[in-house]
Amino acid sequence: MLNPIRKFIELGTHNSLPDDINRRIRVVNMFSAVGMGLTFFLGIRALFAQDTQLACILLSASILFAISHKIQSTIGAKRGSFISAMVIIAYLMSLMIILVITGGNAGTGPLWIFTVPPVTMFFTGFRRGLFALTGFITIIIVLFAPDNALLATEYSYEFKTRLIYSFITISFLSAFYEYSRQRSYSTAMYLSEQFERQARYDPLTTILNRRGGQQQLEQELSRMQRNKKPFSITLADIDRFKSINDTFGHDAGDEVLKQVAGVFSSRLRAQDSLSRWGGEEFLFIFPETNEQEAKTVIEQIRENLSAEPIPLDGKSHRVTSSFGVCEISSSMTLTTALNLADQALYQAKNDGRNKVCTASLINSQK
Repeated sequence: MLNPIRKFIELGTHNSLPDDINRRIRVVNMFSAVGMGLTFFLGIRALFAQDTQLACILLSASILFAISHKIQSTIGAKRGSFISAMVIIAYLMSLMIILVITGGNAGTGPLWIFTVPPVTMFFTGFRRGLFALTGFITIIIVLFAPDNALLATEYSYEFKTRLIYSFITISFLSAFYEYSRQRSYSTAMYLSEQFERQARYDPLTTILNRRGGQQQLEQELSRMQRNKKPFSITLADIDRFKSINDTFGHDAGDEVLKQVAGVFSSRLRAQDSLSRWGGEEFLFIFPETNEQEAKTVIEQIRENLSAEPIPLDGKSHRVTSSFGVCEISSSMTLTTALNLADQALYQAKNDGRNKVCTASLINSQK
C-alpha cells in the first residue's frame, strides 16, 4: 500500500536535481493527490445529496488536479513542476471563488479559502505570493459587496468581515513564514557553496586544489568512456622552487605560486582546467585533446612563463617550470596516466629543466 503512494509522491524527482526542486515536485504530487481525492470524495457526496451544481464543480476540480499532476510527469522536472504548480494555484483560486459565489454545502464553501495562502506562498514564493494573494482577496472583497448582488447565496456582514480579516491574518503569517524560509534557504545555500569552494579550491592560488583536480579527472574519464575521445593531462613543477623559498622566504614563495598560477590560467582554453596538485606542482587537464595538441599548448605556456619576470625582493626574477604530458586512452587508468605524466616531468627535469616532455617519448626510448 505504501509503496505505490511513495512512487506517486516521488514521481519526477531525481538525485541530480537541487533539493529545493525535488521538494517542490513532491509537494506538487502530494497536493495533486490530496486535492484530487478530496474534491472527488466531496463531489460524489454532493452528487448523492442531489446537489448537481456543487457535484459538477468538485468533480471538475478533481479532474483538473489530475491534469496538473500529469503535466508535471510529462514535461521536464523543473519546468513541469513550475507549470503544474501554477495550474494548481489557478484551479484552487478559481474553485474558491466559485465556492464563495455559490456558498457550497450549507454556506460553508468560503471556509475553504484558508487553504489558498500557504499553498500560494509555497509554490510562488514571497513576492509573487503577495501579489497573487492581494489580487485574490480583492476579488473576494468585491464579491462581498454589501447587498450580496454578485453572490448566489446570502452571507451576514459579520461573517464576511471576519472571513476577510482571518484570511488577511493567515496570508500575513504564511508570507512571514515563506520569507523566513527563503532567507534561511538562501543562507544555507551560500554557506554550502562557500564550504564546497573551500573544499575544492586552493585558498592561495584560487585555482582547484588536489581534491578538485581529482574530481575533474574523474569527470573527464567518464566523458571519455562515453564519447570514446581521449584527453590529455600535464604535470608541471616550478624549477628550483626550494631555492626561492630559502633565498627570499616563504612569503615570496607564495607570491611566486600565485603569479605562476595566474600565467598558467590565463593561457588555457575555456574547457581546460588547472589545479594545484601539491606544493609547487600543478595539474593541467585538456578535454578531447591528444598528446601532441596538449604539448603545443604547454609549450606556449612554458614560453610565456619564462618570458614574464616575477618581482621578488624588489627585483625581477625569471621563473621557469618543467612539464610532463600524457594522453589518456580508454585502456588506461588514472593512476597509470599520472605515473606516466610524472615520469615525463622527471625526464624534463633531467634534461635541464624549463622543458616539456611527453610520456610517448619516454616509452619510445625504453
